[in-house]
Amino acid sequence: MKFVPGSHKTQLVPHVDTFDENNLLTRGQEITVEVDETDATHVVLMPGQASMHHGHLFHASGPNTTNDRRIGSAIRYIKPAMKQRSGDRSLVALVSGKDNYGHFTIAGEPNGWMAEEDFELCRRDTEIKRRVLYENADAGQGKRY
Repeated sequence: MKFVPGSHKTQLVPHVDTFDENNLLTRGQEITVEVDETDATHVVLMPGQASMHHGHLFHASGPNTTNDRRIGSAIRYIKPAMKQRSGDRSLVALVSGKDNYGHFTIAGEPNGWMAEEDFELCRRDTEIKRRVLYENADAGQGKRY
């Protein structure tokens, strides 16, 4: 992978949706600002290793040239005071403190092993996330989520 140190300290930068099949991001998002490649720090990750970095840090991994899949995961911590512009109540885990706002659906313990009501909760949340993630996207493009 490669990273541009300090790039997470700037404001959000413009992105473009590519829907490139080789891009793991939902909409194949790429930043549309010039990046001086000599500013990048290269990091070699061995199979099974992971990178944990700020989501706004300029980063890239290049194409997967192996016969195995590449997995991406994002963990975002937000304050309970935040809310979706749409008013939807996304499913979240409360990791600390108390939610005094009710802007989200707080995930509780599973209802049981492979319980249908847990799957239904996740299906409803997937619909919310799909609407949020594809807001203002070309409706004819991919639906990875």
